[in-house]
Amino acid sequence: MNFKSKNSLSGRNFFILGIVFVILTMFSIYILSSLITQISEKSNSTNSLRSFFKKKEVLALEFSRFLEVEKEITQIIEISTPNNLSDNLRVLSTIHANKNLVKNNWFQINNGKIELKTSDDKARLTACINDFIAKNGDKDRVNTIIKDGKNIFWRIYFKSKTKNGEVVRYGYDIDLKALRFYFSTVDQLAENYAFVFDKEGTILYHPEINFIKQNVFKVTNIVPTDTIFITKKGFSKRVALSEYLNLDILRYTQRLNVNGTDWYVCVNFPENISNEDVNDIKKYASLIYFITTAILLVFFYLFAIFTRKSFQEKEDLAKEKNKLSLENEKIKKEKALIQLHQLKEQINPHFLFNSLNSLYMLIESNTGVARKFTLNLSKIYRYLINPPEQNIVTLKEELLFIEKYIFLQQTRYKDEFDFTITIEDNSVLSKKVPYLAFQIAIENAIKHNIASDENPLKIVITIQKNKVVITNNLNEKQNFGGESKFGHKYLQSIYNYYSKTDFETFKRDGFFVCILPLIE
Repeated sequence: MNFKSKNSLSGRNFFILGIVFVILTMFSIYILSSLITQISEKSNSTNSLRSFFKKKEVLALEFSRFLEVEKEITQIIEISTPNNLSDNLRVLSTIHANKNLVKNNWFQINNGKIELKTSDDKARLTACINDFIAKNGDKDRVNTIIKDGKNIFWRIYFKSKTKNGEVVRYGYDIDLKALRFYFSTVDQLAENYAFVFDKEGTILYHPEINFIKQNVFKVTNIVPTDTIFITKKGFSKRVALSEYLNLDILRYTQRLNVNGTDWYVCVNFPENISNEDVNDIKKYASLIYFITTAILLVFFYLFAIFTRKSFQEKEDLAKEKNKLSLENEKIKKEKALIQLHQLKEQINPHFLFNSLNSLYMLIESNTGVARKFTLNLSKIYRYLINPPEQNIVTLKEELLFIEKYIFLQQTRYKDEFDFTITIEDNSVLSKKVPYLAFQIAIENAIKHNIASDENPLKIVITIQKNKVVITNNLNEKQNFGGESKFGHKYLQSIYNYYSKTDFETFKRDGFFVCILPLIE
């Protein structure tokens, strides 16, 4: 293990680290301020969209109120008889005439006399209405703009029939100048303005009276494509130059939900107002950005002055720890190599002698098996004479080796040994175990137990997720001589070196168990 002092830095490296730290902090604050700005812009956009829908609903509600007269007339017609129809219409007409926004209202039954309620020139108004009926009398419903001198009216006209077939024509004019003033009082605190136009582009309502009845496509920068809504939201949105305020605005255009009409509404927000909050946030974020940077620089300078001596002491201590740690690791590794060397010296001559005797017997009796036996024996010794530098190998390498080793043992003893290998999780084959760990466990089982055809030695190798479990049944030899336990000492040293504490061997319920933890 190599100990490193976190503060063991030279003056130059310390300065570089400080600069990097300050830059990262400044970058983080910059990103944070950008995110806050984006959130504010999104919030402003959401607020303007909400205000747009609210404004549109207010206009739709107010305009719809002027068209509710048709329902009242229909109800009067349903409850009236031919004898009192005229009187009932006259009463309702008087009620409507008392409304501030209604300047002229009139009705006609069949083609009879026009009944009107007005205090101005009745003769001229009657002639005007007669001319209007001559042009539009066959229509069921008409909405149009009428200019009368300096006055501008929105004329609403509709035709109904009674049960006995009488035709009732009813009309009234809405003073658009008064309507403009009325709308300005309905939503006084709104930071926007709106106007309404029909499908031909005629402006029906505008806060600037001079724009009423003009063509919206000529006096504003609205184009016909603004009234074609492709998206599911059903409205268009774009930045434009206001014809009314003469500054950049955010303009929303959508159909106005008023029954019996084909109108559009435009709600306009001054762009500088919607950006005021965002600009303030940017200003304050920049201020925080520079103040934080200055504080960090001062703090870092003071920190460097007061901790330089402490850094040096920690650096010296870390060097001393590294030195002791390297010496300790070197001793552990040399100990493990010595034990491995002793183990190999014990295995090689004895194993080679027995294997050559078996090979000699096979050459005469079974040439094919003898060839396979010779090939496996050569691979086993190639594996034995080329140990890995760190004394650990992958589980896959150790399995390939032990399969060859088991073949040699079963060839020698035939039915005296029963080997089983079970792999529960193939994904662990890349993990590592101590070099020769399987051979040590199997050799230990063979050395300490009696095996025969009637009572074979059964050895099971189970590959689990985090460990390898090797078990064998116990039929121990009596008066077995002293044992060096080089194998277990070697395995224990390897696991100690890799800080693994769960290596163990034990006897239980007539079995000997060896647990080999896997090394990542």
